[in-house]
Amino acid sequence: MKILLDLKNKRLLIIITCIFLLFLVVAQSIIHGVLNEYKRSVIKHDYKVAGYLNQYIHKIDEAQIIKAFTSEENEENIIAGQKLLSKAGYELNTSSELISNINELYLKYSIQLFIITFIVYVLVLTVVIIYLIKQNKRYEEANAQIEDFINGDVYVRLNDYDEGSLFKLFTTINNMVTSLATLVSKEKNHKTFLKEVISDISHQLKTPLAALQMYNEIMIEESDSNKVIDDFLKKSNRELERIENLINNLLKLAKFDAGTILLNTKKHDLHQLLHQCIQSFKARAMKEEKSIEICCHKNLELDLDKDWIIEAISNIIKNAMDHTTKGNSIMIDCEQMPLLIQITISDNGEGIHPKDIHHIFKRFYRSRFSKDSFGVGIGLTLTKTIIEKHGGSIVVESQLDEGTKFTIAFPNTHLTIL
Repeated sequence: MKILLDLKNKRLLIIITCIFLLFLVVAQSIIHGVLNEYKRSVIKHDYKVAGYLNQYIHKIDEAQIIKAFTSEENEENIIAGQKLLSKAGYELNTSSELISNINELYLKYSIQLFIITFIVYVLVLTVVIIYLIKQNKRYEEANAQIEDFINGDVYVRLNDYDEGSLFKLFTTINNMVTSLATLVSKEKNHKTFLKEVISDISHQLKTPLAALQMYNEIMIEESDSNKVIDDFLKKSNRELERIENLINNLLKLAKFDAGTILLNTKKHDLHQLLHQCIQSFKARAMKEEKSIEICCHKNLELDLDKDWIIEAISNIIKNAMDHTTKGNSIMIDCEQMPLLIQITISDNGEGIHPKDIHHIFKRFYRSRFSKDSFGVGIGLTLTKTIIEKHGGSIVVESQLDEGTKFTIAFPNTHLTIL
């Protein structure tokens, strides 16, 4: 029975059973006590009759026999009868089992009481079980309807037309569902609006930015080797690249927030993917005399959106490149575990200040301890968003002047070993 899976229902049925057992014990005790009193009354009456008859045994007649049974109790007769009958073991404390009439009466009423109690118990238990089954059915129906709402059916409503505490709860849930459905509708409209705004902003910003970059390149070519102008143009070009990168990252984050990005997940070889991630950093690493190494199983496949994961990991590698110096190294490791797979990106650079470690994934967070004057605090935010969108997680560990380690973990549902 499903109702017995509920601990409260079990307790209720146990309590009902205990109450009836207690009632049966108490009732049997009462019957036993009543019959004992009845037995004592019968024995006293027999004492009286025996004493009276013993007194007139030689001159007894019908009238005296009748009087023996109908006369009021006489203490002398009772005492005399007790002395007489006690010779045969017929006393007040004689066991009821030795008096057949009393014993039969006791057994008769005990059996009747047990049968009546059992019938009432079965009836009550049946009514309670039927009630619990109906309640359990209501709960299951309500649970199924709530799950339908969670799965997207915003028009689901619970049956709250009856009276009682349960249906008051259903009414409250219906009001909550209506409010949530309204919020969902508003959120959909908001996402649609946000998607359109993002698209407009993207076109409106990229066009003048591309024009500025083109003008800047023309001026660099026509600068006539003026060192001051060349220096300013290079700085201007660098700032334009920062603006372009910032705009692109902001647009990507906004699209993730709006829910307009659908991941195109496929199985990819993790070793090959990581090698693609470091390709764009090889020249910089060689120039800055830093090393990037990969230690990963070659036959490990990961179910993911290749382009987005490359961007997420590249942001971490870039962060490591920015915070390491000549001679430092960056190590990328993969580790398969029973429940998940981990990608660890570690370096032996300057590390992260303890006051910053819990804030580095926040948007636009800039540490007052950081030596990086060019970052805008958006890359790691985008990385975390991409990884979580894939169902993964990312954590960071760091010690000042010892290095930093980023650990990315994906559930085992995302991986397959060939």
